[in-house]
Amino acid sequence: MKTPDTATSRISTSATGTSATGTSATGTSGTGTSGIKKLLHHPDLWRAGQLTQPPDTLSSGFAALDEHLPGCGWPRAGLAEFLLNTTGVGELRLLAPLMRELTRSEHRWVAWINPPFIPYAPALEALGIDVSRILLIHPKTHQEALWALERASRSGTCSMTLAWLDERQLHLKDTRRLQLAARQGRTLTCLFRPSEAAATNSMAELRLQMTPDEPGSVALNICKRRGGWPVSGIRLQISEERRPQEIREQLSLWRDQRRHQRQLQAETPRAEVAEVPVAEVPVAEVPLTEASGTGNRVTH
Repeated sequence: MKTPDTATSRISTSATGTSATGTSATGTSGTGTSGIKKLLHHPDLWRAGQLTQPPDTLSSGFAALDEHLPGCGWPRAGLAEFLLNTTGVGELRLLAPLMRELTRSEHRWVAWINPPFIPYAPALEALGIDVSRILLIHPKTHQEALWALERASRSGTCSMTLAWLDERQLHLKDTRRLQLAARQGRTLTCLFRPSEAAATNSMAELRLQMTPDEPGSVALNICKRRGGWPVSGIRLQISEERRPQEIREQLSLWRDQRRHQRQLQAETPRAEVAEVPVAEVPVAEVPLTEASGTGNRVTH
């Protein structure tokens, strides 16, 4: 009958007294609390509701987007995916401020790999982008494009890469290799994928889904971001709204200026030809790309 009393006495002693080693339970508890506090402050531990602070970022140029991005801007290195329901919804306009900053501040390339359209140099220059830092790569196959993207990202000679790959042949392991290559080369690697890719896994640290909104604006959903929950319903004004007639008039004016410049080049020695500043063309009305092999242009 004394067994329960004895057991109770031992439990009470271990909880309030000293152990066989002479260490108090209170002291052990204090050490454990200190260890937990250290664990909670570990840099690799993320708490819900907190965004991690990457070591280096650049502003996107859009305050409404920056407030939702880790570090308040695009990562300087890593893999980012842009999920689109169609090409030309404003993805290049969204990245234009970053391209302007990188081409002006760094002596590295901004590589375009397998673009669906030919970049329209006058429009890029009008946005402040140094086109002499733009590198175009046109692979013949998906494997060549993937190889070129990985090499360009890892080489360290590109501050940014933009790529359009064959979605049917792109696998999870490929995104892992691209992510590692981008970090090694300190490159922001941007993949443009169809919106259906949101249902597939990816090692990209940032995934944005873009859809056209009102004229001159886009709607953004952040499907994935490092150290944060998804965010939806972000609306950005990426360009001024222009009527089609205004766009046609401005393009016609620009073509007349270029035609006049070519005539001067044909009639006057090259050293005496006065260049027509491309920056005089209104930024919002100039398409960023033109369709390959045709006279049609697509506005981004």
